[in-house]
Amino acid sequence: MVFVISLQGGMAVGKTTLAKTIEKKYKNIHVLYEDPYPIVQKRKELKLDIHKKEGFVHNQRLFIQAEIERFKNLPEGIVLLDRGPEDIEFYTLHLPKSIGENWDIEMELNQELRELRRCRSNLILYLDAPVEVLRERKAKDETRSRKSFDHHLRLHHQEKSWYKQLNDTMILDASFKTKQAVEESVVDILHKKNVL
Repeated sequence: MVFVISLQGGMAVGKTTLAKTIEKKYKNIHVLYEDPYPIVQKRKELKLDIHKKEGFVHNQRLFIQAEIERFKNLPEGIVLLDRGPEDIEFYTLHLPKSIGENWDIEMELNQELRELRRCRSNLILYLDAPVEVLRERKAKDETRSRKSFDHHLRLHHQEKSWYKQLNDTMILDASFKTKQAVEESVVDILHKKNVL
């Protein structure tokens, strides 16, 4: 049996840091990290322009197919995803609006989205922080470039609302907590849910 937990939230909120801490401390949890780079590389090779409908649809089809494949091959036990299928669904549906386009993505990717929606996390932990906190954390973190940071910020409030309406989502305020306090909150939730 597989129990899937996905960490969601804005860029620089602390998802990867939390995932690494949990991976070190809890050997019974399989931690899988977001790795968009192979698809980004393929997009470059195919010269896809994601600001045009055809390029965006092709790009998202690649991301959706990769996530479905990853989900089919999850290891048995407790799995923690640094982002997950819900993240890909959100950006597939909402990114076009953020660049001023009104494409009917539900129609364009109907079959792919239906299959992606079968890949659901059992528990979604949404780490939340105000935009100014995310900007400050990004500025302090020199380990990652986060080139699409500003673009993602445009969707920040919409993203939180979208996750709130999904079943099994828990919103955690990670804005002014220490890394240890965020970890303790998450571990407490996992104990209460009888996951650990």
